Amino acid sequence: MKMKKLGIVVFLVAIAVTMGSASATTINVNSGMSNTDIQNYITGATAGDTINFAPGTYTGTYLTTTKSLNFVGNGAVLVGDGSHNVLTISSTTGTNITGFVVNVNGLKNGITGQYVYNCRIENNTIRNGGDAINIYKQYGSLTINNNTINNMSTSYGDGISLVNCLNAETSTSTTVTNNVIDDTDYGIFLGGYFKGTVTGNTLTNIGATGMNITGKNAATTGNLYANITNNDITSNGIGISMENPDVVYLNLTGNTVSSGSDSLHKGYYYYRDPSIQLINDPDDNDYNNVWDPLTSNGH
Repeated sequence: MKMKKLGIVVFLVAIAVTMGSASATTINVNSGMSNTDIQNYITGATAGDTINFAPGTYTGTYLTTTKSLNFVGNGAVLVGDGSHNVLTISSTTGTNITGFVVNVNGLKNGITGQYVYNCRIENNTIRNGGDAINIYKQYGSLTINNNTINNMSTSYGDGISLVNCLNAETSTSTTVTNNVIDDTDYGIFLGGYFKGTVTGNTLTNIGATGMNITGKNAATTGNLYANITNNDITSNGIGISMENPDVVYLNLTGNTVSSGSDSLHKGYYYYRDPSIQLINDPDDNDYNNVWDPLTSNGH
């Protein structure tokens, strides 16, 4: 009897393993399909599935998902229709986007969304639009790595815009690393609450501000807890603009800035706790925790 029960258990485990391995499906799409066809596949997919794009040019693209899907580009070129964001990911956890060339083709965004968690956006090229990557309202644990972004200078365009405007507790650590951003008005924009690491990014030919770090004009509606290190910034305007109302922790070291005006600008919303002893600031000792004088030819 015991052997029979053991056999049943083993059989059930084998079934469970088989079902688990078969639960994730790869859905292949190609440039001969219409946007509606591809959207229907996305809508019908199950969380964990992969949407695999064959190489080619996909015109009139505007796709959306609220599921944890893996979008694999294989170098596919997604050309926007000029009226919509090209790829919108909202209210989703675990969505991954890799290997696309996104031609926004207008003033909309390349990749955008809200309430996005544990998402990886890697190894994409995004160009010719408003914002390349724009995640807002609330997010956490994003990885934005090794993307190439250019020509986002229309309509105050951002290369990477991360604006968490709800609360700090849900802003878990995000990494923005090794991205190459050229010809935008703002290279990297960190708004509201930001917690994470921004390192190894190269920002060139930036019109207004290389890196803008801002909250709201009250200490309770935005703060910063970040390592911002080893970024190379060339801006026609400001290099790094600090307008965050509450710096909880900042390690700002090893950054190289070439700017047309201020290498480091601290706006009038900038807040500091006078009880904290601030160290090694070459200007006026109003930086929190860690400071490294910028390598700069600016002001």
